[in-house]
Amino acid sequence: MGNWFELGNTKLNADVNSFSVIGRDFGKDKNHLYFKYHIIDNEVDTASFRVSDDDYLCFDKNNVYVAFSYSSFAFRDANQENKHLWKITDADPKTFTRIDHNWAKDNAHYFYNHKPVAVDYPTFTILNSNFAKDKDSVYALKSYQLLSITSADPASTIVINDRYIADKNAVYDFQEYQNQKITDSLSTIPYQSLKDLRILMDQYLIFDSKVVYDGVLIDKADAGTFEIIEHPYTKDKNHVFYYGTLMESADTNTFEVFENKIYAKDKDQIFAYGKPLKEADVTTFGPSENKHSLLYRDKNHTYRGDEILLEK
Repeated sequence: MGNWFELGNTKLNADVNSFSVIGRDFGKDKNHLYFKYHIIDNEVDTASFRVSDDDYLCFDKNNVYVAFSYSSFAFRDANQENKHLWKITDADPKTFTRIDHNWAKDNAHYFYNHKPVAVDYPTFTILNSNFAKDKDSVYALKSYQLLSITSADPASTIVINDRYIADKNAVYDFQEYQNQKITDSLSTIPYQSLKDLRILMDQYLIFDSKVVYDGVLIDKADAGTFEIIEHPYTKDKNHVFYYGTLMESADTNTFEVFENKIYAKDKDQIFAYGKPLKEADVTTFGPSENKHSLLYRDKNHTYRGDEILLEK
C-alpha cells in the first residue's frame, strides 16, 4: 500500500517543495520532522535523525527510538507520555542492532522488548522463545522482563526445541499466560536420561517412559507406543488422548478422525472436542454436504460443534 503519506488520509501543513519521505511513517520538510501527521521536532535531534532500513527503528546522534504504535497496547499504556517515540534507555546508536522481533543489542547491553536487561553481557545467550541464560542464571522470558529461575543450572542448560530447555536435573517449560490469564507458570519435570528423547511435532516430548504435552505429563500415556493420529488426537496401545487429555471411553483400535477435526469416532460412538457426543448415531454420522463441511449430521440431527443445530 506504499508509505503512510501515499495513503493520503490526512492533510499536512508541510512545505510541499521541500517535503520528502524518509521511512514508512516518517517524513520531513525544511521546517519539521513528521511521524505520520505528528510533528516530532521536540522528541529527537532532527539534524541527525534517520530511519533503519526495515523502517522499525530510528536513530539520532544520541539515542535509539521505536514508535509507540509499533509496540503492544500493554507497553503503550504503561510507558507512553504524550510522545510518539520511545527512547530506548542506554542504547548506543552507533552499535545498536536488532536481533529479532523481541531482542536487540549494542556494544554493552542486551535489550528485551525495547528495555535493557541486567545480564552478564559476555556470556549471555538467547536460548529459545521462552528462555535465555548467562554464566550466573537461567531466565524465563516474560513479556517485558526476565525472571531468574533459581532451580536451573546455567552451566548444564541445553536447548531441547524452541519451547523447552533442560539442565542436568530437569526439563523446563514456561508459560506466561494460561487460559488468557497471566500465570507465569514454570513446569519443572525431573528426568533420569534424555538419551532417547523423542519429539513429536515440536509439541510432545517423550523420555524416561514419560510423555509431556503443553508442559504437563500426560497421565496414563505409554511412552513406548505413543503416537500422533492427527493433531490434536494421539494414542498409545491402550488409550486415546485429545490435547493430552485422556478420552476414557475411546477404542484405540478403531478410532479415526473426520476431516473436520472437531469430530472423531470409534466403533461405538462419535466424539466432539474429545468428549462423547451422546446423541449422535455412529453409523450415519458424517459431513452434512461435503467432506469440508462445518456442519455434520446423522439420521436424527444436524450438529455444529457439540450442539444440535436442527431437529428433523
